[in-house]
Amino acid sequence: MSRCIVITHQHSLGSPGGGTRSCLQIAAHLQQLGAEVILVPVSRGPAANQKMPVPVLAAPPSRVHYLLDGLSVAKRVQTILAERQVDAVLSWAHEAAFLPKFLRLKGVTFGMIAASPSYRLWVDRKTNLQILKSVTDEWFRWRPLRQADAVFVSSSFTQKELITLFQLEHNRIFTVHRGIDIKFSQVQRSFTGEVSNFIFYGSLEPLKGIFDAITALGRVSNRGWRNWVLKVAGWGDEESIRQALREHKIDDRVILLGRLEPEELMQELAWANLAILPSQAESFGRAIAEAQASGLPVVSYEVGSVPEVVEKGVTGWLTPLGRVDLLAEAIIEAMQNPEKSFQMGLAGRERVTQLFSWEQTAMAILDAIEEAKRRQT
Repeated sequence: MSRCIVITHQHSLGSPGGGTRSCLQIAAHLQQLGAEVILVPVSRGPAANQKMPVPVLAAPPSRVHYLLDGLSVAKRVQTILAERQVDAVLSWAHEAAFLPKFLRLKGVTFGMIAASPSYRLWVDRKTNLQILKSVTDEWFRWRPLRQADAVFVSSSFTQKELITLFQLEHNRIFTVHRGIDIKFSQVQRSFTGEVSNFIFYGSLEPLKGIFDAITALGRVSNRGWRNWVLKVAGWGDEESIRQALREHKIDDRVILLGRLEPEELMQELAWANLAILPSQAESFGRAIAEAQASGLPVVSYEVGSVPEVVEKGVTGWLTPLGRVDLLAEAIIEAMQNPEKSFQMGLAGRERVTQLFSWEQTAMAILDAIEEAKRRQT
């Protein structure tokens, strides 16, 4: 088993989002399995009043550009290597840009956790400085993936993207599903005889589907189905959300909760009887898996890794990307069939609990590191 693992992260450990939470869970469970773990986030320090599961040695962000954050990360990792033996360094994104060469010289296994919702979307994204984007993407984003001894993905979807887009060798890619905290499966669930309490939670950026959910619910309302409430929990541009709600004339049935603490989220999941999470791109779908673990059926898009998390027609409804009309149909079907919806939620809880645990995630990462080390020798 690896004795010491350094994990770098491109954000502060207090920043919102599934990536940060996953980083902390991976670190904590690797440590529980006997590995010593040191976290190196890009931050001016750990979040105030937040207890970290493992030691944290923050690397300050660049004052020039965030793509240069890797300089301070590399300096911090070099300091750690000078003081102790490190078996592996795992990185999440561009903060790894300056690590591969000197880690190889030191004989340290280098791994990348490939967590972008869709690498194809990023590659195809157009800007006014397309040549500059291509150059910086290649150096800061794709080069570390190509040079890593092990690349960890959480779905077959991401694995295929990496092979197709960047010609990564199949044997360097390890599919390691993210875990879901056991507290979600402990949310109490009982049959109420109706489906009228809806929840959306996570980032409020368009990619996560909040505006698709609002449009679909506008259609649901126009069809005469108005006996429902949607609660929206997350972070982002709430004013744009309010404007969209007014445009679709459903602002009187939607409650914006803001960013919730874990205990508050558990309460809202217990209140809900349907999760509407039509994300447009996912490399795993953490919120979708969490909602299922809490016993909720899910309405989402059939994109990216989502079909690997939601069993279509068994644990939730999946519709083609962009078909808000079909999202509306799925929501109405859930409302018309409360018993079916309840059973789908229970099936989702059982499936997610069996497939996704953080202990399994940590064990798979340790096994992959050992395999990568054997190939290096």
